[in-house]
This record gives sequence, C-alpha cells and structure tokens, in this order.
Amino acid sequence: MPDKNLIKFRFKKSINTYDTSAVIQKEMAHQLIEKVLTYCGKSFDRVFEFGVGTGFLSKNILDKISFKEYYANDIIEESEFCIKNIISDAKFLPGDIEKIELDEKFDLILSNAVMQWISDADELLLKIKNNLNENGHYAFTTFGEQNYREIRDTTGVSLTYLKTETLKEKCLRDFEIVYFEENIQTLYFDTPLDVLKHIKYSGTNGIKTLNWTVSKLKRFEEFYQKSYCFGSKVTLTYNPIYVVLKAV
Repeated sequence: MPDKNLIKFRFKKSINTYDTSAVIQKEMAHQLIEKVLTYCGKSFDRVFEFGVGTGFLSKNILDKISFKEYYANDIIEESEFCIKNIISDAKFLPGDIEKIELDEKFDLILSNAVMQWISDADELLLKIKNNLNENGHYAFTTFGEQNYREIRDTTGVSLTYLKTETLKEKCLRDFEIVYFEENIQTLYFDTPLDVLKHIKYSGTNGIKTLNWTVSKLKRFEEFYQKSYCFGSKVTLTYNPIYVVLKAV
C-alpha cells in the first residue's frame, strides 16, 4: 500500500523541479485533454481535478475547455498557490482524495498520473461515480506494469501497478469505458545516476526510502549500465495509460 506521508513529502520537496523534470506527465496532460475534447465535449458547468500538483492539466483545461466552476484537489497544500496562479477563482480542496468528502456533483472529473498512488481503486472509482452528474465523465491517466521496469529490476522496489485487464475490470463495475489506450515511452540518460536524479526531481520516488551506501550505489550503477545501455545512453521506461469513462 502506498505510503501517503512519504508521497506527500517527496512531491512537496520536488514542487520547484517538477515542471522541468516530469516531461512524460506533461505530455500525458496534453494528450488527456485531447481525449476529453474528442469523447466528452468542451463545455461543462462544473469540473473537478484531483491530484493537481503544479498544474500541468489545469493549464490545458484553462486553454481548451469551457467551464463555469473549477474545483481542484491535492494532498500538498502548496498546490493551491500553483493552481490559483492558473485559474484564479478555483475552489481548492486540500487533502488525500481517498479521505476527503465531496459535497458537489460534477460534469467532468479528471486526474493526471495519480491513480497509481491510490490505495483502493475500487472505492475511489465508486466515490467518483457518486459525485458525477448523470452521463458525466471521468477522464484520467495512470501507468501500467512496464513503468520504471529498470528501477524495479535493479532495486526490487516498485509500485504495484494494476494489470491492464484488471484496471479495465475495475472501471467496468461503475462505468462505461469510452476510451482506453496504453503505450510505452522511453527516456534516455547519460548515466544511471541521472536516472535517479530525474526520478527525485519529478517527485515520483515516493515508494520506499532506499538507504544508499557507496557500495550499493556502485552495484546499482554497474547493473543498470550493463542491463539497460542503449548506445552511449541508459534507458528509463514509462508506460502511460489513457482512460475516459462515462457514468452509467
């Protein structure tokens, strides 16, 4: 089960470096809004985004979607300032999305690169459905099993990513799946240490504290370099998943 305190701590530390480091998440936010425009429409009364972070998705929402009210949530309270710099009249709801109470109903709920951090996907999906208006949509991105496979194989540490079919089954309990796509994207770095820096600066290392010693770090570098070398670079795999659901 994800350690929410560690997740909060790591993302809070990376809030000033996230925008430049989380290049895949930024592209996912852009792609998700394109799916929303295609499958959900472009005009909504009330929109809710959870896990807003520094506002990758919020910027796309403001640029491409029309709405009357925008609600935002994040486990990090400082995100409120990021979001209100983008959407000044946003209503910010701080806290863990799995624990906070939602009193409103929405036409569109969104999240970008958040669902992999959720402890109980079934409960959250039911909660989302209950807070959608009739024929409302939940559009989100997350990551699949191949995500960070190099880190998993090298350190033995990984999130428990849902299998594709398992994620689909969970979605179908409360929704109609309007769109579902996954792909593989690879980033290239000069050294294994650059991979670790990238993960640190994007805040996505909120899984477990690795107590690095000089010898452990040396073994990590040697194994990673040997196993995941591509020319003069080393690789890091991302496995984005895009989903658009309709309440039924």
